[in-house]
Amino acid sequence: MSNKIKHEINTIDIPKDLSERSKIGAFKAKKEMQLDVKRYNVVGIAIVVSLLISLVVFKLFKDSSQNSTIENQNTPIVKENGSLNIPVIQFSKGNSSADMIGLIVYKGKIYTQTKTEIDAKNAMEIRGEELGITKGNINEWNNQVDYYEDFASTIGIKNVYAVKGYDKSFRIMTFSERDGMPYAEFYENLNGITIKSGKDLFGNLKMAGNIFTVKYRTFNDWNNSIDNYQTIADLGLLNVFVEELNNTKPLPRSENSDPIGNSRSSEKFRELTIQLNDGTRVKLILLKENYIYYGHMDAYFKMNNEIFSKVWCQLK
Repeated sequence: MSNKIKHEINTIDIPKDLSERSKIGAFKAKKEMQLDVKRYNVVGIAIVVSLLISLVVFKLFKDSSQNSTIENQNTPIVKENGSLNIPVIQFSKGNSSADMIGLIVYKGKIYTQTKTEIDAKNAMEIRGEELGITKGNINEWNNQVDYYEDFASTIGIKNVYAVKGYDKSFRIMTFSERDGMPYAEFYENLNGITIKSGKDLFGNLKMAGNIFTVKYRTFNDWNNSIDNYQTIADLGLLNVFVEELNNTKPLPRSENSDPIGNSRSSEKFRELTIQLNDGTRVKLILLKENYIYYGHMDAYFKMNNEIFSKVWCQLK
């Protein structure tokens, strides 16, 4: 690969004005290239490289091919009272990115893959009633009507369950096997909602008074998928932190308002993993400027400086 192509790959800024689905697909492709190349065979390398070259081409020419209607449909809207409206994900026939993110439709809501994880053993303890089986019928060739049927999905055929202790309107879970081993994944409804404060999101995660352990890693380790975690002993401070998350201010992610684009360094960026007593592991991205990100959603949050600064001092 030429030095010019390498340079373009290393400077890719994933466009924030893409739909949620295409945005996460691009992110996954970029992350795959950053993993240890020795794990891939020659064919695997060629596939990843071709994906990234496509991203470079997209970056260079996206301005001439954007669909303004789809952009407007997926852009967060700040209301007069300061609350943030995140529109329902919009699909269009012929959308080639339809299979790039795990997605389930349930009770008229669209649930997408989340950054919160859980081991299969713990998942069995909080697995609730079975809700149904996904159809695996969403792809780029579907008609619009197919997208909104209950259990329409991009993830194939899997059993879907409620999650004990969590509202079904926010979180559901799949439980299946991967390489002969049980495997659980959470899906959350982070679109088609209005957020007045952080409580409308973080309150659903049930973190307050429920922390078991906390660890973090720097941008360089996160960016290169290196499991070099450091623990935080002061759980009292972290409990204050998660309580304060409820008071954070939601802000829209857009081309002109997304500080994470300028914070890709170990000086400004931390990934915080909060393991709860039920085994769930909530992953947050913290930026030095008092900003917090959760999952794949078109919003981020700003926290009170005093509390955030105390936590940031623990993340050295």
